[in-house]
Amino acid sequence: MQKHDASSAPAFATTRRPTSARAILLRAAAAVQYSPSLYVAIYALVWTLVSATLDPTVPFDAVEAFNWARNAQWGTPKNPWLVGFSMWPALGLRPETLALYWYASHFAAVAIGMLGVWHLAQRLSGNTRLAWLAMLSLHLSGAINIDILPYNDNYLLVMLWPWMLWLFVRAMCDSPRFWPAFGTVAGLAAMTKYSTFALLGAILIITLWTPCTRRPYRQPAFLLGVAIFVALVAPNVLWLASHDFAAFRWVDDQIHQRLNLRGLRGALAAFYPVITLAVVMHLAGIRFKAPPLPVWLSACVVLPPLLPILVYFTVHEGGRISEWLQPFAVPLPALLVACAAPQTARRAWRISRWLPAVGLMVLVGYTMALSMNLRNAGQKFAGIKAASVTLEQRWQARYQTPLAFVGHDHLASWLTFYAPSNPRLLARWSATQRPTIYTRDLDESEVRARGALLLGRPGRSCRDTNFSRTLALWPTLSIEAQETVPFAYHGGTSPIALCVAYIAPQR
Repeated sequence: MQKHDASSAPAFATTRRPTSARAILLRAAAAVQYSPSLYVAIYALVWTLVSATLDPTVPFDAVEAFNWARNAQWGTPKNPWLVGFSMWPALGLRPETLALYWYASHFAAVAIGMLGVWHLAQRLSGNTRLAWLAMLSLHLSGAINIDILPYNDNYLLVMLWPWMLWLFVRAMCDSPRFWPAFGTVAGLAAMTKYSTFALLGAILIITLWTPCTRRPYRQPAFLLGVAIFVALVAPNVLWLASHDFAAFRWVDDQIHQRLNLRGLRGALAAFYPVITLAVVMHLAGIRFKAPPLPVWLSACVVLPPLLPILVYFTVHEGGRISEWLQPFAVPLPALLVACAAPQTARRAWRISRWLPAVGLMVLVGYTMALSMNLRNAGQKFAGIKAASVTLEQRWQARYQTPLAFVGHDHLASWLTFYAPSNPRLLARWSATQRPTIYTRDLDESEVRARGALLLGRPGRSCRDTNFSRTLALWPTLSIEAQETVPFAYHGGTSPIALCVAYIAPQR
């Protein structure tokens, strides 16, 4: 019998070559290339770590959302209930972990929305390459990463609107079984921001337009979707009725009639990525064709509501027009790529392969701006975070008990987020003043028992500070001591005077 020659065996049978870092990166890139879910997961993780590490403080909208979650009501003074409910899982966390949750939840929602754009584009175009192009084109704008952070409602719309459109197309063109899911997502989107009703109004008109589009009204699945939507929205309607329709009045308080160009500028700022994508597609040799029916349905949902919004903000001044238009711009790339002619669609990859590099450039620029403190980006409001900890330490050194209530100046709202004990704001709901942050079911006897810390207006010493406005609302409370402490809004800036008043707890 011929003996086996070990030396003639393949090399991998005896020795295994170590895998190089380059090979690992190539395998990872190949895996990401065929998995949009993996791509958006990596995107969300990287942006969460960078923002949570370098961003000095969360925006004030995070403070609002946290306090709305603590109130656990079916509405807020500015938004419906989902914005507050989205912060529920963070209740009880320490301020550092609470800030991490804010960033993680934002970018997780954005990632889900990006995946929704991929699926919407894939359904409308029937082409995977075009779906990648639509999703990756979102890197052309900072609306999904930098601009989204200050808005505690838009990130939820970025998550929900693409999926709402996808479910609408699937329910109208594929199967009625998608109507219950559509009703759920539409209800959640409506309870994120009332601008969702602009899209839902367009959907209502579409479904009533012709006998063919009215067919869903005879389907049990459609009626179930409507029932789910009503169940999600009805509690907020009751809350609005019992709170003087505060959210609508808050918008009226911001808007004033005056002709301006903010609507045009806002439209250019929101939609330039879609315009850029169309130009680049044309230069790459991609030609466009008449859109099919699903694309027409989606376009009739998204585009018509933009006209009255732009007209309104052209004749009215106030508010942030970009905040209104950003969510509309997110699903538009999916509609655009679906108009590409099939014979030229294969050229989409010429553009798509460069778009992650654009996203990386945005990330690098954001990181450098925070690291180098350009225009005070790396130290903005850092002094508030430090002061929140210091003021609670002063309170506990004096009374040996956690800080439970803070109030008087707007600055006190930040302590509810950054002070270690997460105190509540000493403010009741008022239908006349409609405060953005307040404490539900605030009991004066509890405040008297646990005490409170009052903050004066920064820049004024106790000699120039008067707390009578707050004390008039709480007749049984009295100030035990006052002191002037140094305070700075931003890190690295010169301190100013801040008057602090102590209402002693009556154990």
